[in-house]
Amino acid sequence: MKKNLYYRYFASELLKMRWSILTFVVLIGPAISLWIGFGVPTKIEEDFNPWLWFFSLSAHKYTLFFYPLMIGVFAAFVCRYEHIGNGWNRLFSLPISRLQIYLTKLAVVALLALATQVCFLIGFLSVGSLQELTGPIPWGILATKTIGGWIASFPLMALTLGCSLFWKNFAATFAFNVIFTIPSIVVTGASLIGVWYPWSQPFLAIMPEHKWSAEVDPLFLTVGVLTTFLIFIASTSWAFVKRDW
Repeated sequence: MKKNLYYRYFASELLKMRWSILTFVVLIGPAISLWIGFGVPTKIEEDFNPWLWFFSLSAHKYTLFFYPLMIGVFAAFVCRYEHIGNGWNRLFSLPISRLQIYLTKLAVVALLALATQVCFLIGFLSVGSLQELTGPIPWGILATKTIGGWIASFPLMALTLGCSLFWKNFAATFAFNVIFTIPSIVVTGASLIGVWYPWSQPFLAIMPEHKWSAEVDPLFLTVGVLTTFLIFIASTSWAFVKRDW
């Protein structure tokens, strides 16, 4: 009975979303990134797979700017309905724990971020085919980098969701995300700092070996992502559960 109730609540969270706007957001970030990646004149370095070359060019702006900003938008949208007309009290009247509410909203943000990653990958493969890129498609690397970039964004999801839960103003969450996205331009160049910086972690995870990306030990990056995710999810969920609404 409780399981069915939870599934119905999860479905209601999806129904509350403004899908017309979110669909546009999911598509526009990858589209602009691919336009930049394939549109800027560039010379492929010798012995470099053309698919990886253009993937790096496209993923550079995508993970450095658009993807982190989009995650902030997703987090703000999952809390928008409750902030209107004090919807939190109505939500808390349901026989569902506050922790389940938090985890459900985080799951919705994660699904939207995954959809964005999939759109980016499909768009890249489509444009690359239209451009008639030569060489074998490195399916394993592209899939690993795409999923890795999604997993590496979990700390940012938990952090931005925490901000959205407590800030009623949509613009406040977005401005917060913009302010801390900009320094990632510098932080990503210092891998020792970047692995601990939520706005840089997706970039470091998704970028293949390229002159524009810093060399990062995968194990060190994994430790940084896992540690920051546990810190942010524990602190934000605890604050959400304990807050007097």
